[in-house]
This record gives sequence, C-alpha cells and structure tokens, in this order.
Amino acid sequence: MEAAFNRININNIGESLQQPNYSINLAEYGEILSVHYSTYEWSQDIMLIVFTNKILVAQLDHQDKLKFDVLAKFQHNVICTNVYLSSETAINIVPLNIQFCTASVDFKLRVFKGNLSNENTCQELVGHTSYINDLNYDPENIYIVSVSDDHTARIWTTADNKQLAILKLTSPGMSTCWHRDDSSKLLVAEKVASAHWAPFDPQLIASLQMGELLLWDITRSSRPIQNNLMYTEGGGEVKFSSGTELIAVLNKLENSLKVIHVQTQQERLNVKLSLPSNITWHLRIPIICGSDGDKLNFWKIVPK
Repeated sequence: MEAAFNRININNIGESLQQPNYSINLAEYGEILSVHYSTYEWSQDIMLIVFTNKILVAQLDHQDKLKFDVLAKFQHNVICTNVYLSSETAINIVPLNIQFCTASVDFKLRVFKGNLSNENTCQELVGHTSYINDLNYDPENIYIVSVSDDHTARIWTTADNKQLAILKLTSPGMSTCWHRDDSSKLLVAEKVASAHWAPFDPQLIASLQMGELLLWDITRSSRPIQNNLMYTEGGGEVKFSSGTELIAVLNKLENSLKVIHVQTQQERLNVKLSLPSNITWHLRIPIICGSDGDKLNFWKIVPK
C-alpha cells in the first residue's frame, strides 16, 4: 500500500438536472471498475475506487465546494469485481485504520488492512468456485457475506477470516445485504439482477428484474406493492439512498442512470453514461455517484 495524500482537481459543472454537479477525472489511473461510498457514520466521507490493478482510498469533503483527497493506494494484482468497506475503518485516529474486502475474477475474497504505514496485510478467503457477484459486511463487523455463480452464499468471520457457513442456493446469487438494524437478518437475491434493503424502512425491499423495479413489503411479500418498468433491457443495479426516500437504478446495457422518489414515483434524475460500472450513495447527503469510464460523476438530488 502506498500512502498518497494528494488532492485531485474537480470540475464544478453546475446545477442542471441532467448534468453532474461535480466530475472528477481519474484518467491517470485508467478505467474505473467499481466505486463504493462508506455506509458508516464515522467514515461516511471515505470512498473506495477500483482500477485494473489498484484501489484508491479517498476522502471527500462535501462542505461548500467538493474536495477529493487520495489517502492511500492499494496494489491489487487480480482484477477486482466488487469491494466493500469495513466499519473498522476510521480516519479520526492516528494512524488511520483502513479495512475493506474485495472480490476478484479468480473467485477469491481478499481482506485488506492498512494504517498508511508499513503495517499492512492482505489475506485471501478461498471457497467459491465461480464468479462472485456481491459481498457485504454486517453492521457489527462480525461477518462478511459473499454470493456467487456457484449457487452459494458464504458467511465468513472477520475475527479470523474463516468460512463459517455455506448457504445452498437454487441459482446464482446475484446480490446480498444485511438488515441495517438487525445483523441476524440477511437478504440474498437469486434470479434477479439486484436487490437492496431500504435503510429508512426495515420492511421495504427493492429488486430489479428484467428492467422492472419492484418494491416489496416483507410483512406481505407474496406480491410487490409497487412496480415500475424502468428499462427494456434486463440487468442492472438498484440502490436506496440512506437518508431520503430516493432510489437509484443503473442499467449498463442501456447506459442509463435513473433516480425516482419512492412515495411519489417522481423521476428526479435521468442521465446517459458512456461506460458505467456501478452506483453508490453518500450516507447522509442525497448525492449519487456513478463512474463513467475514467471519471467519477456526482449528482446532488433534491428529494422533493
């Protein structure tokens, strides 16, 4: 890992609904493969940005004008397909503590730990036999869950990075996440492109299937409570905003990002991207970030 306290220039594009408020050019590192905002209060301004053989740990300051500082660079010699930050990451201590997990094309998970010094580690978690589609830490940082084309969801313990359990699935596991307030509840999506648990409503789940956005009340889950045809092509990703009733949907086949309000179903954003990878929300501010080739684009969404 390389410590790298350098600031990158940001283009302030404006307030247009269709244009990003800010855009960051990261062409010096290559194409962006994945991007991930921290989902924890104490590290909410930390972001992981994945490239072909490198992962950047960056800090964003959202006060007035956006500032983007690269804190560290981790070498990752196998192509990374997913990444998630641990709740153990903290930037308000000295030295900094950075911990995250990646999934790679060699079907392995890798847990990285660093403190911007030479005391950095990378441990491989081996078990999956096919492509890993998603991974997630539980809110208490006790477990990691990963889902794969090998028809399994696997639970790993963070204390020793050992495999604790294998959950057999009937088809490839496509996405997974823990209940925000109850780490004994785990969501695993099969036969759908993506699914996500609403942070603002523990009974609400969204799924994306064949271009259709479905909202489910898990207390009466036999039928969706709301459905919207978002795309004509299948595939994609769905993510709730943590602080507002907004939901973002990305379809890479149609190069399209849309944001709607859950209750009013009003469209708040509809943009085209040339080469998107994935989407991620800031924890507290209604800012959606999506990569586009070698750029990071940020839109601040007005909830109502």
